This record gives sequence, C-alpha cells and structure tokens, in this order.
Amino acid sequence: MTQIANGVAGIDVAKDKVDGCIRKLGVRQTFPSSSLGHRQLVALLRKHKVTKVVMEASGGYEREWAKALREAGIEVRIVDPKRVRSFALSAGRLAKNDTIDAEMIAWFAETFDEAPSQTYDAAREELAGLVKARKNLMDLKTRLQNQNEHVVPDWRRRPIPRC
Repeated sequence: MTQIANGVAGIDVAKDKVDGCIRKLGVRQTFPSSSLGHRQLVALLRKHKVTKVVMEASGGYEREWAKALREAGIEVRIVDPKRVRSFALSAGRLAKNDTIDAEMIAWFAETFDEAPSQTYDAAREELAGLVKARKNLMDLKTRLQNQNEHVVPDWRRRPIPRC
C-alpha cells in the first residue's frame, strides 16, 4: 500500500462504533466507540499520514471522536449530513450502509476539500452544551407544570361537612 501525504478520511459515526474509510488507498475499518477505538483510529490515520478527517454531525456522537482526533493533531471537519446525502444521490450511490456512508463522506471530503468549514471553538461548544441543558430543564419544568395543572387539591376532594 502506498502512503499519501495530507490524505483525507471519511468517518461514519454511530452510537457504538465508527466506520472509517481512506478512499484513495481503499482502506476501510470499523472501530468501537471507546478509548481503545479512539487510539486504534488515530494509529491507522497516522500510519497512512492522514491529516484531515471529515464526519457528519450525528446527534452528538461525533463529539468524542472529534475531540480525540483533535488532541492527536488531526484536523476534523464536521459537515451537514444533508450535503453528503445530496452528494451521494447525485453520484447514484445512495445506500444506507455504514461502510458505503464512510466511503461517500471520504469522496465528499476529497471533492469539496477547499470548502470553508467552521473552526473548532471549545468555549462555543461548552456554551452550546450549557444552553442545551438549560433548555432541557425549562422543558421539564413546563411539562411538570402542565401535568399538575388540572390536579384537584386534596382539600377540594374531601367532602365539606354540613353544619
């Protein structure tokens, strides 16, 4: 296998695993969502001199992977899944299979390599987490208030004694 400098890899992130693809080399591998999986993925990427990884935003599962890759000095780009899906549709390769998805993400990354991506900002990510937590608490508060809105108080349930 030849090694390429400044290679790009596509990663399809799921809850308990990721599928990685270095398309130019035909390398495809699955890694568990664990610290061991993170180390294995980083080792594979370093072995093949991959400097950029592209993955879809997938409900937050991508955050730990992105963090591990950034800590290893690998550039991470998180893209909108709709763009990758449209790209796959236009290429006639639309299939719901993790290995194919990883390959399509890699192909998308190679094709749109120069497209601007949002820079990583740890403070912004932390703030987004806090805002999400507050929203969840406010939603819970509203649900609890609505749940108790039509409950009759205990003192109203007891019969009123006649004099």
